[in-house]
Amino acid sequence: MVDRRVRASAAVLAGGLVPFALARVPGASSVLPALGALRGPLGVVLLVLAGGVALGRAVRPRWPRPPGGAVLFAVSLSAYLLVGLHHASGLQASGDEPYYLLMAQSLWREHDLDLEDNFAREDWREYTPGPLSTHYGAPRRDGRPYPNHSPGLPILLAPVYAVGGRTACVVLMSLLAALLGLEVRRMAWRLTGDPAAAFLAWAAGAGPPVCFYAFHLYTEVPSALCLAACHNLLLGAPGAAGAGLAALLASFLPWLHVKMIPAAAALGAIALGRLRGPARTAFLAVAGAMAAGYLAYYQHVFGQPTPLAIYGGVPEDARSSPVSAAFGLLLDRSFGLLPHAPVFLVAMVGLAPLAARARQDAWPHLLTGLAVLAPLLTWRMWWGGQCPPGRFLVPLVPVLASALALRAAEPVRGLARWRGPLLALGLALAGFMAADPGALMLLNRGSRPTRVWDALSAETPIGRYLPSLTLPDPAEWRVALLWLLALGTLLALDRLARDHDRIDAWFRELVLPVLLLLGVGAGVDAWARPPAPLGGSGAPEAQLLSLSCQRSFSFTA
Repeated sequence: MVDRRVRASAAVLAGGLVPFALARVPGASSVLPALGALRGPLGVVLLVLAGGVALGRAVRPRWPRPPGGAVLFAVSLSAYLLVGLHHASGLQASGDEPYYLLMAQSLWREHDLDLEDNFAREDWREYTPGPLSTHYGAPRRDGRPYPNHSPGLPILLAPVYAVGGRTACVVLMSLLAALLGLEVRRMAWRLTGDPAAAFLAWAAGAGPPVCFYAFHLYTEVPSALCLAACHNLLLGAPGAAGAGLAALLASFLPWLHVKMIPAAAALGAIALGRLRGPARTAFLAVAGAMAAGYLAYYQHVFGQPTPLAIYGGVPEDARSSPVSAAFGLLLDRSFGLLPHAPVFLVAMVGLAPLAARARQDAWPHLLTGLAVLAPLLTWRMWWGGQCPPGRFLVPLVPVLASALALRAAEPVRGLARWRGPLLALGLALAGFMAADPGALMLLNRGSRPTRVWDALSAETPIGRYLPSLTLPDPAEWRVALLWLLALGTLLALDRLARDHDRIDAWFRELVLPVLLLLGVGAGVDAWARPPAPLGGSGAPEAQLLSLSCQRSFSFTA
C-alpha cells in the first residue's frame, strides 16, 4: 500500500517536473513556443501544484468536519474586509462606482436623483479625482436628466455613505458578500444533504468572482444575495411571514438592475409552484404591491410604466450575438469565468445531474439559473464595462455552486478529483490580483489587454494563449474554438471515467491537464495565432494594442 502511494506521488511530481524542466532545455521553446510560458511564475505555480497534489496522494489526510456557519461567516467577512479596505484605501472608485456613490449622496443629502447640482459642485471628488462625465440616461418627462443607473443600490448605500463615506459602503458590501456565502452553503446543503459538498459550495461561492465584488460597489452581490435568500426561503416551506419576506427580496431585484427582472419572475414562478394557502396569498400580495409601486415609479419619473424608460426603449446593450456572449462569459481572458474561477469547470459536469433531477427538487435551481443567464446572452456589453472579471455572472454563482456541490456529493471520479486544486488555483489568482491595488490587475476594459496575465508571463506572453472576445477578430475566435475543443474533450473523458477505472486514473495525475494545455498552446502557435515573422509588425498582440489605442470606451448601465 505504501509503495503504491509513493509511486502515485512520484507520477504526480513527474507530471509537473517534466514540462518545467523541458521548458528550460535550449531550443525546446522554439519547437513548442507555449513551453516558454513555464519559464516564468507559471512554472513555479505548476511545481507548487504538483507538490501539493503529490503530498495529498502520499499522506491521504483525513479532513475534519467542516466548520459551522458562524465560523465561515467570520472567516469570509474578515478576508473581505482585510483585502477590501486595503484596496479601497489604495485605489479610487472607478467604472460605475462613482455614479452609484453620487446617486447615494444625492439621495441622502437632497432626497432626490437630480444630479445636475452634484456635478456642478463636483461632489464626486470625495472618492475620485475625476473628471467625471455626466453619464445620463433618457430624460424625465419634465426634460431634466436622469442617471443611467437603477436606484436600488444607491438606496442601500445612501444611509451607509452618510455614516462613513465610501469606506463604510465597502464594509456593507463585504457584509453582504459574507451573508451570500451562507446562503450559497444553505442552497447546496438542501440539495445534497452532504456537509463536505456544502462546504465546497461555500468556498467556491466565497472566492472569485464574488470576492472581487465584495469591495467594489456594484449591484451584483446584492442581486445574488436577494436571489439566493429568496430561493432558500421558498424551498424551505415558509409561513406567511417568510413568504412575504421572499416576495420583498424577489421584488427588490428589478430595482437593482433591469436585467434581474427575469430572475424575479422566475422566483415568482417558484413561489406559485411550491407555496400553498396563506403563504402563497402573502407572497402574491406583497409581490403585487411591489410590482405596482415599481411601475408607478417609472410612470411618475418618465411618464411610461416600464423600466426600459430609463434607456429610452430597448437599450443598445441588449442587442448582441448570444454565441459571442456565451463564449466570452465562459472563456474571455479578461472577464470570463473559467480563467479566473476554474473550479466551476467541475460545476459544468454537475449540471447534468442537476438537470436529471429537474422533475424532482432541482427545477427551481435550473429555472433561476436560466433566468439570470438569458439577459446576459443578448447583452452587447456582456463583460460589464470597466470592472473586475465575471461581473454579470455573480448572480449565477449560487446555482453554479449548487451544481458543483451536487457533483462533489457523487462518487469522486473524473473531474471531481480536481475540485481542490482548481479551487486553490482560483483563490491564489484572486489574492495575487488584489494584493497590489496600484497594479490595477482587478480592473479590465474591453479594449485593453489584461494586466494579470502580463504579470504572470515570462518571455512568452500568457495572454496570447487565451481568447479576448470583447472585440474579437478571427484569431481570437480560433483561440476560443481550441479551448472549447479542450473543454469538450475533458467533459467527454469525465463521462467515460465514471464507468472506466483506467480513464478515471488519468484524472489522478497531472499528465492529462498538462497535455491538454500544451495541446492548446501548440494549436494557438500553429493555427490560431501563429507568431509573426522576425522583424514583422503583424503580430496579433501588436494589432490588439494598436486597436486599444484607437477605440474609446463606454460604460455600461
